[in-house]
This record gives sequence, structure tokens and C-alpha cells, in this order.
Amino acid sequence: MRIRVLLGTIDCSLLYSDVVIAIDVLRSSTTILAALANGAESVIPVASVDEALTVGNRLQALVGGEVNSVKPPMFHLGNSPLEYARYKVGGKKVVLYTSSGTRLLRFLMTVSNKVLVGAVVNVSALVEYIVEKGFENIVIVTAGKIGSPALEDSYCAGLIAKSLPWKACDVNAEIVMKMAELNIGVVKRSLHALELVKLGLESDVEYSLTPDSIRIVAGADHFKGCIRLL
Repeated sequence: MRIRVLLGTIDCSLLYSDVVIAIDVLRSSTTILAALANGAESVIPVASVDEALTVGNRLQALVGGEVNSVKPPMFHLGNSPLEYARYKVGGKKVVLYTSSGTRLLRFLMTVSNKVLVGAVVNVSALVEYIVEKGFENIVIVTAGKIGSPALEDSYCAGLIAKSLPWKACDVNAEIVMKMAELNIGVVKRSLHALELVKLGLESDVEYSLTPDSIRIVAGADHFKGCIRLL
């Protein structure tokens, strides 16, 4: 098994991978997993607010997400995983727009045959799935924030990488595996985490950085353009 980690960047290795793992811990990946764990039929990632509203209207779906970490007034839900309770999302389609994560997913779905959603909350389930399927060439892509790597995403990438039975890895993988040794308290003080705390969203940070609290695996359905349970 070979692992490559892309920190807020992309390259041609995506084209030759068996599977790509997209990570946006705070909060897109975590929100998608929470919605699906709570019975959402699917989550449709989109690339803009206008697209979210258009697709949501066409599909009669819930529309969720954020702009600058805040829910747009015309959306039904924000980007807090805690909002996606079963009584709100059970059996429903969710259209999701976020500043980094959903745009990354949309791009990866156009260039990679197998795309999975990774977060701290589903590391063990994700690792078990990858091993079970026997994937050999794995690329982990972190969304970061405003074009820069985010500590929480790199930490999550490291948790995944060090748990896989890899035989070869790139320098970035070595770096994030070292970062995965950080005390979780340090990760909770990352730049983006502190920004969310200032907005009164400390509970989102706590939820998103709780390991293995969601025992599911979710991936792209390329034909339908959505993320579903696997």
C-alpha cells in the first residue's frame, strides 16, 4: 500500500489513485458524515451559494452550509454537524455548500474514480473499509483554509495514514503522521478552531475532534453527483 498526502494542493497523482480521501474536519466532512449517520438519503456537494439554492429548489431538498462560517439567511441549515439531527434530515436529500470542503469534493469527483469522506469522527471505520477493499494507491487530500493547510486536517490525515498498513509513503505523509502524535488539546487551538469558538461554535469543534464517534463510511456516487453511505 502506498500513501500520498496533498496538503491544500492537487497534482496528477489523483488520476492514478485507487481511492482519494477528502478531508475538511472543521466542518464540511464532519457535517456530511453526521447527516448521513442521522438518516439523510444523500448529501449533494455544490460549488456556490447560487448552485445550492438552484439544486435545492429543483430537488426539493434541504439546503445547508456556510459563508465565512455563518449560515446564509436563505439556507435551511448551517454547517454545524449538530444541526443535522435525524428529525430534520432523516430520509431527505441535503444540498451542501461550504467555503472549502464541498468545492474540493466536487473537483475530486470529476477526476477520481473513488472518493471517500474522511474526518476525525470516522477514522477507524474508514481505515477498516480501505483495508477490506484492498486499495493499493491512496491519496489523502486536505481542504485547508484559504489555500493553506489547516492543522486539524493535517492531524486527521496523519491519523488515517498511520493506521493503514502502508509500505511506502511520501514526505507529506511522514509529516502528518508526526502531527497525529499531537495532543488533541493543541489541535483544538488551531486557527480555524479558535475562529469557530469566537463565533460561539465551540461545541462544533468538540464534536468534530472526537475520534470515532461516527462509525460509517461515505463516498461519492459519481452517477448521481452525491455522497452516500457505503
